Amino acid sequence: MRMITISLALAGAIMLSGCPKGSSSSSTSWSEEELASNPAANFHKGLSLVQNPDKKTGEIDYVGAYAAFSKSSDLGGGAKASYNAGWTAERLGQSVDAEKHYRKAVEADASYQAAAFSLARVLAEQGKYTEAADIFKTNADANPEDLGARNEYISALIAAGNMELAISESQAVLRKDPKNAEVYRNLSGLYYAQNNYSMSQLTAEKALALDDSDAGVYNNMGVTYLIQSNEAQAIEKFKTALKLNSGHFEANMNLGYTALNSGDYLLAMTCFTAATETNPGSNDAIMGLAVATRGTGDYKVAGQLYDQIIANDPDNVSAYFNAATLNEMYTKDFSKALKYLQAYVDSHNVGPTDDVYALMQRVNDAKAAEDEKKRIEAERKKAEEDRRKRNEEVLKGITTKVASMQGILDVHGPTGCIDPGSVEEVSMVLEQALMIVEIEEVDMAPDIDQMLDAYNAALGGAIENCAPAPAAEEVPAPEAAATEGEGADTAETAAEGEEAPPEDAAPAE
Repeated sequence: MRMITISLALAGAIMLSGCPKGSSSSSTSWSEEELASNPAANFHKGLSLVQNPDKKTGEIDYVGAYAAFSKSSDLGGGAKASYNAGWTAERLGQSVDAEKHYRKAVEADASYQAAAFSLARVLAEQGKYTEAADIFKTNADANPEDLGARNEYISALIAAGNMELAISESQAVLRKDPKNAEVYRNLSGLYYAQNNYSMSQLTAEKALALDDSDAGVYNNMGVTYLIQSNEAQAIEKFKTALKLNSGHFEANMNLGYTALNSGDYLLAMTCFTAATETNPGSNDAIMGLAVATRGTGDYKVAGQLYDQIIANDPDNVSAYFNAATLNEMYTKDFSKALKYLQAYVDSHNVGPTDDVYALMQRVNDAKAAEDEKKRIEAERKKAEEDRRKRNEEVLKGITTKVASMQGILDVHGPTGCIDPGSVEEVSMVLEQALMIVEIEEVDMAPDIDQMLDAYNAALGGAIENCAPAPAAEEVPAPEAAATEGEGADTAETAAEGEEAPPEDAAPAE
């Protein structure tokens, strides 16, 4: 959600009241009896807590201070006690309590201008513009020469939508002071509210011509530029306003929302943090800070901020829905998301067609989808784990296969049954397989194992088809050859044919 605010220039700076001059309440201690019945003791205890931050953390105990000022007010401490109770309530973001205490301060002292302005400002922040305008009118009528008070009244009239009376009051101020820059700034806001952007810019430029140090005018010009889709000029005007007044609430809010729209969450956080420091009771500022914080990924703090808004304003619909969205879409805590939506239903009078039920259904659907996603992921992980275990077993068997195949190469490679090229190829495969085992590359184990099986089958086929080597012939001894070979044949022939000569016969001539 985008919200653009126009400067209302409501109350001035808030300040503590009633601290005795020249004294230091920090050194005073009060007994339980005094605090139970003495409004002054409680008043000065509150001042002491506010004026003396913790030495280690630098933090102020606003909770304790609020309790002390509230007690003082309840015991009859007067307008200042009620005012300070309202001031500390704002520091705690308790705008409803702040309104109650400021109202009590004004009822105790109708001339207490700081309390009246603070009450009007808190009312305006809650959208009670008509009542805020009435308070400013009372103050302006009581101080007819105070043109600043009259301009506060004009701002409230514009916020309340009473444009005709706002113009009449503006003309009355200009008759007294034709160069009153604040009137032109208010008129800029008035024309903006009427969608007359050219006149809004014209009166803003007139205000700057009279006073170029007015941060509110630059803020108003930035808003108008934003409506005219000139974001660059808008940002430049907002930043100029913050240079003049770093705590300017509206400029911080507007630049913060512009930063959110562009996704610059860090700039948005800076702006909304400054806005909450200026106006701790603004739930809009806290909401902007929560959205920016969520954008940075700090879901825990974002959730705490949504809870703070709900505590401040239990009727704040956006806080419930944003908190539910945080848990639905970002932290995936669907049960917690449904709790926020149910809390909204329980605390509001909603009908059966209220948007909250559609949102509940969306959260339930998202939960079902997430559960199914988790189931599928769990199955995938289990399948992956099983596959890895199988691969690990395969990897263990590879070493055995490599040894067996290497034995085949060693036996049959030299016989020629496996040609040298195949021996070299298979040796390289075996070397690669051992490397996979060494580095424990389980994902490659099935492929390597399949490859080894293929080569192993090829080796088996080569060995099976290999012809056996011829048997070696037996070579007879020389003596045996003569007796059983040629000599035998010759003697047999001689016996069958010619008669052999006697041993002492002379050779034939």
